[in-house]
Amino acid sequence: MYLVVSQWEAIPGHEEEFERIGLEVGDILASLPGVEFLKSFQADSGRIVAVHGYTDEATYNGIVNNPASPFIKAIEEKQLESHGKWISSERGVTKQ
Repeated sequence: MYLVVSQWEAIPGHEEEFERIGLEVGDILASLPGVEFLKSFQADSGRIVAVHGYTDEATYNGIVNNPASPFIKAIEEKQLESHGKWISSERGVTKQ
């Protein structure tokens, strides 16, 4: 499995919109073939941490690095990045 842990931060004053849109975009991501799971939580720092697993790295790349994917289209159409910003991601293949 290819595992990704991403950190996001709401733009000050946009917390509610970011949460609402983030959940909508997350539902789209979770529904795509090859997405094994998606969970998120608000960390003690206030950042949103999303943990998502994919069948493999090729599936991840086909979803996240493809401008035509439903996930990327949803981010753009719903203007997620007008309400929050991506901070960082760690990713890799699980050992088990």
